[in-house]
Amino acid sequence: MKLLSTELYGSSPICLQNVLLSFREYANSRKRYGMGYYRFLHQLSGMDENDSQSEERYQDLELRSLLRHAAEHSSFYQELYGSDLTDIRSAGDLRQLPFVEEEVFNKRIDEIRAQNIQWKKREPEGLLASQIPHLWLTNLDLQKQTAAIDHFKKQHGAINLEMKRATFYHGDFVPLGQKEGAFWRDIYYLNQRLYSADHCTESHLSAVVRNLNGFRPDFIDGLPGAILALARFINDYRLLLDFQAIAVFVETDSLSVDERLEVESAFGCTVRRWNMKTERSPFLSECAAGNLHFNMRTGVMEFTEKGEMLLTRFHTKGTPLIRLKIKDQWMPVHCPCPCGSVHPVVRKPLQPISGFLQSRSRGRVTSLYLATVQEKFQHAAPSMQFIQNSVDAIEIWLSGTEIVPKELEQNIVQEMAGIFGEDMRFTVRGRSSSPAEEIGASGLIINNLQVPRACQSEYGMD
Repeated sequence: MKLLSTELYGSSPICLQNVLLSFREYANSRKRYGMGYYRFLHQLSGMDENDSQSEERYQDLELRSLLRHAAEHSSFYQELYGSDLTDIRSAGDLRQLPFVEEEVFNKRIDEIRAQNIQWKKREPEGLLASQIPHLWLTNLDLQKQTAAIDHFKKQHGAINLEMKRATFYHGDFVPLGQKEGAFWRDIYYLNQRLYSADHCTESHLSAVVRNLNGFRPDFIDGLPGAILALARFINDYRLLLDFQAIAVFVETDSLSVDERLEVESAFGCTVRRWNMKTERSPFLSECAAGNLHFNMRTGVMEFTEKGEMLLTRFHTKGTPLIRLKIKDQWMPVHCPCPCGSVHPVVRKPLQPISGFLQSRSRGRVTSLYLATVQEKFQHAAPSMQFIQNSVDAIEIWLSGTEIVPKELEQNIVQEMAGIFGEDMRFTVRGRSSSPAEEIGASGLIINNLQVPRACQSEYGMD
């Protein structure tokens, strides 16, 4: 990332910035697209997710491999488990092992990291108490995670690296000083064009549509807020696209019926959700029937009687993640999916009927946009909540810290103003603990302008 912050990159013409960005991504992508990536992608292509016996057998094999690795190379798990793990033969046996609280995981992460790997980087000094330390992953961990995501997209017709890909992304590839022109850059090696999600605003969307028509991507992916804004612009102005995308992949676990129809109408293709919003979240992907599945080839999800969720992720050999109690709120759906997959179907405990705040000049702003804000600042503010008590003001609460750094406050206010408009007031506050009601989109947003509606007695799987 240092390359993109240099004066050389910022002062270069866009054609040279494309070359510099491609060069940087070529060096970085070798970590993600090595032989381990291609082997695992080929292996996944030969597996049958409709065969419960073979899928469970593979999951148990991967689980035993992770446990053995953790017991041999992690001092934390050596202390927690000892050396005798012979009784753990399947995912169902995991309940014999103690689970790990996230606070303990954060505090003892140096002991959790595998000691047999020579790490070149260290955690930056001055890490705030509210910031979550990163998982250090091996190249093979990254390659297998990337292969799992690409295999999901391949199941829906999109082949990464071979097909043209348009990605809407929060990145620093557009210099801060650039106020007009092309808010996109090419990564030639990956056959990918990056579009700045920060610049998907009314004044720039016409240029984005023209550029997409020239680029003619085979598939589109990225942040839901930017893609939804573009879709609304296309529909509102009744624009016709000069290309036919195979599918649009949005990185979210929540998409309303209206939002889905908006995107599908604009691009004339199906929309598929997938999500792995943090390093400690499960990999979820949407099937052809519209349900979210947990990919059991990537780990194990457990649900306690108290409604808590424990996560084990296989592709974390660098920092083994085993039976971690995470804050993500999901519950299993105990019925077969029409798509035939035996991978578990999950849903939120409560599906909000509507989740939006009101902009004074731009109308409704859905939870997708606010989830994007939370994702952008998740390392500095792991948990955020947006509360609206009046039509011209919004409060942003950051959990886990009582003192909000001035720079962080300014950055959040600037991001909110870009979404809601300059005619709104934003107040950023901190609190030491998360609100009890913080569950999914219903905890992300509290709109006190709405008239409460009766909850449905049953919620769909979606």
